[in-house]
Amino acid sequence: MKKILSSLAASVLVGLTGGTAHAAPKLELLVPAYFYPAGSGSDSWQALDDAAARVGVTAIVNVNSGPGDTLDPNYLAVVESLRAAGGRVLGYVHTSWGGRDSAVEQADVDAYLARYPLDGFFIDEMASDTANLAHYTSLYTYIKSKGAGLMVLGNPGTPTDPAYLSSPAADVLISFEGYAADYAQLPAGYFDPAFAGRLASIVHGASAAQMDSFVADAAPLGLAMIYVTDDTMPNPYDVLPSYWQQEVERAAAVPAPGALALSGAGALAWLAGRRPRRRA
Repeated sequence: MKKILSSLAASVLVGLTGGTAHAAPKLELLVPAYFYPAGSGSDSWQALDDAAARVGVTAIVNVNSGPGDTLDPNYLAVVESLRAAGGRVLGYVHTSWGGRDSAVEQADVDAYLARYPLDGFFIDEMASDTANLAHYTSLYTYIKSKGAGLMVLGNPGTPTDPAYLSSPAADVLISFEGYAADYAQLPAGYFDPAFAGRLASIVHGASAAQMDSFVADAAPLGLAMIYVTDDTMPNPYDVLPSYWQQEVERAAAVPAPGALALSGAGALAWLAGRRPRRRA
């Protein structure tokens, strides 16, 4: 069975990449990089560049709860640098759980793309119920109209109705964002196996031992992306974790199960458009 699945995965990837089989994708580190790129913040962005040589790194850039009013040269520099190092950068767009005006969200998308060379968007404060599904499928369609390869990463922070991925409203969904103590107590079946490779977790307040365990368990849980930090509330994303290097090394050894099972033309275009990472 393992041999059959391996051959199937290789065949799918060959079709996407024009005839050349590549190694299966690895688990990616998803970093809410909410530290300004100056002073110690610049050091953190440099650490992301360095990590991109070892493991997939996707950073979320948040200029001012969105794109801000004008281009910020400091952000432009780190966005360009991380992408050159092989990482990806997503622009932060909040949606107030479906209550924000769609035209304002689309204006944020347009402003980001006019100022920064991005790989997609992080849709924060995402609702999880079907009543708001149309709002998010519309935003998804709008983003894909700007580039089929742009990734749409949704953050409800909790499991959603399956339609959010099947419609779709996102390429990848963050099904958990919260405290390490809560993450450690999640019940079996919390992550829907039907969407293996299209789910992610963000965990804060975690010890080094918990980080090691959470990252190692990402593959059995079907996660494509994870971020674990020992930083704490009220803003657990203003610095990198103290064990950042260990997290990079741990993640580099973990595969991303189901990474070839992304459904929908937009998701397939995103996968096919991923840039190879530079090797040290």
